[in-house]
Amino acid sequence: MSTLFTAAVVVLTVLVATVLAACGGDPPSAHTQPDSSSNVAEPRSGSQIYASTCARCHGSDGEGEANWMTRKENGRLRPPPLNGDGHTWHHADGVLYRIVSEGGTGVGFGSDMPPFKDELSREDIIAVLEFVKSLWEGKEIDGTPIAEPQQEFSLADPYPGPEQPSP
Repeated sequence: MSTLFTAAVVVLTVLVATVLAACGGDPPSAHTQPDSSSNVAEPRSGSQIYASTCARCHGSDGEGEANWMTRKENGRLRPPPLNGDGHTWHHADGVLYRIVSEGGTGVGFGSDMPPFKDELSREDIIAVLEFVKSLWEGKEIDGTPIAEPQQEFSLADPYPGPEQPSP
């Protein structure tokens, strides 16, 4: 009986290998490893995007440029704090999205902030803005967390949907 069993296993193995070869596949292996040569990049987190894109002007902790409320010699606004110590939280998500996407002059602000629409995807912009909003944790004005009015403003002007390009 064991000879019959061994013969059946051999025939089945040859049959499976033949079918897989005919279909262009490789026989399965218990030791198959995922292909590490894949060029699929992991999505970056908001904090990673902030560190590589925003921190050079707004500071590593979102502290903004010193004297951010005074204009530069060219009349442009300095990079403000994004950590809740400035006025970023006064703006709805849609406004913040457009500022990052279109840049300071693109939305009518008198700043030198460049547009990032060609560098960052919609998802990247939202991720970095959500990271910025996380810097507001624990910040209050008159006992109200600053994130609360910002959330209310954003109901009327949310992030654009995936099918809606930024104006």
